[in-house]
Amino acid sequence: MMDHGQRVLTTLRTAPGLVPVGQDFPYRSWSRCVEEYGLEPGRCGALPLVGHREINVAREALEDKLIFAYEEIDFLYSIVGRIGYCVTLTNAEGVTVAERADRSSRYYSDTERPGSVWSERHAGTNGVGTCLRDATVTSVYQDEHFFEDFIEMSCAAMPLFAPDGALWAALNITVRNPKLQRETHAIALEVVRKSAERLSEAIFRRTYANRTVLKLWKPDGQPCLLAVDADHAVVGADAAARQLLSLPKTDFSPFSLWRLFARDPSAIKDRSGPSLPLELIRLDGSPLRGYAYGPLREPAPTTPRARPTPAPAPEAAEAAPVTLDQWAGTEPRLKRNVDILRRLSRTGLPILVLGETGVGKDTLARAYHTESPRAAQPFVALNCAAMPETLIESELFGYAGGAFTGARKEGSAGRFVQAHGGTLFLDEIGDMPLHLQTRLLRVLESGEVAPLGSGKIQRVDVQVIAATNQKLEQRIAQGAFRADLYYRLAGVVINVPSLRERADKEAVIDDCITRTAGRLGIRVSPAARRILLQHCWPGNLRELYLVVSRATSLAEGKMIESHDLLLAPSVMPVEAPLTAAPLTDAGERRPAGMRARVDEAERAAILDNIEACRGDIAAAARNLGMSRATLYRRLKAHGITRRG
Repeated sequence: MMDHGQRVLTTLRTAPGLVPVGQDFPYRSWSRCVEEYGLEPGRCGALPLVGHREINVAREALEDKLIFAYEEIDFLYSIVGRIGYCVTLTNAEGVTVAERADRSSRYYSDTERPGSVWSERHAGTNGVGTCLRDATVTSVYQDEHFFEDFIEMSCAAMPLFAPDGALWAALNITVRNPKLQRETHAIALEVVRKSAERLSEAIFRRTYANRTVLKLWKPDGQPCLLAVDADHAVVGADAAARQLLSLPKTDFSPFSLWRLFARDPSAIKDRSGPSLPLELIRLDGSPLRGYAYGPLREPAPTTPRARPTPAPAPEAAEAAPVTLDQWAGTEPRLKRNVDILRRLSRTGLPILVLGETGVGKDTLARAYHTESPRAAQPFVALNCAAMPETLIESELFGYAGGAFTGARKEGSAGRFVQAHGGTLFLDEIGDMPLHLQTRLLRVLESGEVAPLGSGKIQRVDVQVIAATNQKLEQRIAQGAFRADLYYRLAGVVINVPSLRERADKEAVIDDCITRTAGRLGIRVSPAARRILLQHCWPGNLRELYLVVSRATSLAEGKMIESHDLLLAPSVMPVEAPLTAAPLTDAGERRPAGMRARVDEAERAAILDNIEACRGDIAAAARNLGMSRATLYRRLKAHGITRRG
């Protein structure tokens, strides 16, 4: 049987006359690998890996964009991470600068870690490298890779273009799963595409915050963006608009919008505030439909005025903040939580928010801050999972200038100092490295921060809100989370139910439809609505809004149909569930002290892992770091049996 390397070389010898025009992937990339880079399609060997200093330099070069990128990476991972994908962001040279992954997953490949260089020259045909080389969306499924080392992997990458049209990064998802279906990978690619579009639009709108932004839809469904000033001059265009409208790929001088479209000044007149439907007619008579977004902030006056200098305009207008009541909806448990939080708002007790990914933990934190006595002070957030371990300490506690290689010469205050007087939100606290938990505990107990390399102690006063989707009892039992830190954070514990568990699930879904599709005059068919109501929503509110937003874009006409949702039927495990006998009989006293808590946490960890592995004992044992024999002994000790 022909191995992968032989197949690549044989294909390259015969492909030119067999490959249809326009369907030359991956053959064109394979050809570059052999002829331009001198690669052989056998074993790749180790990928280049840059050090922490180079990673920090790469991140600093993208700092203004990473502010938006980290949030989108989190959102994307909340969807595709559930089927094993990791999410990475690389710069234009293919250096991985950010990663979101479950490193304990059997689908994870450590070649995705920050610092890995995925240029096509080094890694052959691959999602990131080929995407950056061709500057186009690239999906590489298993044996489409050039090197044999990667044929169990599937990846999909989207190029990211800056507002000036320059390629600055690639957003990528990767999974090492030889059983992955091509259809599943194709759907995942569409999710990446929407994430990349949202990220690019957020950066573009921030860049042109004091201009009107026109979002027009190309015939292929891809959006393109134009920024126009008050005189209808085009002052900015994204890469898609430059391609569609034949504009220069580099910077250009402002020119009248009516050089591109039939003159209709009323089409974009008085477009401040929310987005409004828009239709512009190209000079060839073809229409482009879309939306006009008013300025996020007012442009600076062009002539001086005889009045005192106004206060500086904010960088970007904030969306209307969600109130605690809006967050809770009509769900009784959430309303009770809100009542508790309001009663304790002046105590300064730390708050620990528990719940699945996408249930709105961050929204709760912001709403609480907005209604708290600290509302006039800063709200500062840090995602402990989205940030590499090597940077969490310096980001959280700050550092002095020159404290380490790659540090800024002016140093950094750190998130604790930035949040002084206000609220510090520590998202995904369950992922914080163990050695940093000790330092965090010390700061929480003393109220004092000592930035790295400075030796100076600063007192801080912050309201700490921590959140996680992990079972902290399980993490404590595994030795991955400090029990004393848990008790220090758990001044108030708020459990947020998943969307599928909410009593007001139907109202939440209808509200999402109204906010997302309804404002555009698009309705949802009864069949599609039934699917939305019946879906189990593993990604919760975040997934719900993504699905409805995507369907709004895919819908033909003014009606979202079932096929526009791109939702597979909810699959429930078919194997008989594992049940457990109570830890103690009704009349028996529960053992006291830490040992009882550890036993209970271990029992919960075992059940959670077996459920996650759908009854696969061998897989659950691997996740728990024990042999199958040991796991069976622990099952017996905890009274856990299989029924059915």
